[in-house]
Amino acid sequence: MPSEPNSDEYKLSAINTKNEVIDVVVCRCQHCNENVPKVGTCPDCSTTYEHKKTVENPETGFIHFIYECSGCPPDKRKAQKIIKISESSNRASTSDLIKSFF
Repeated sequence: MPSEPNSDEYKLSAINTKNEVIDVVVCRCQHCNENVPKVGTCPDCSTTYEHKKTVENPETGFIHFIYECSGCPPDKRKAQKIIKISESSNRASTSDLIKSFF
């Protein structure tokens, strides 16, 4: 029997900082159960970046998804990878913005 596609993953279209349309895959984080964007792999060790936490900045309206490589030794890890999301006209809570993805 063929396996079904992962129902916890969704593809969205977004605009990056260069005003280019990009596809973003959103999946359920294994450690916190949030829906978060996938960000790829570490260029040094080829380990998938893991979501560590999500922080909302109420002053700017940005939501920061913070990731870290778990494959490199702690003393050789580079800066964390961060994705910032902003709703252009309204400020929304983290849960409202995540829900709007779906």
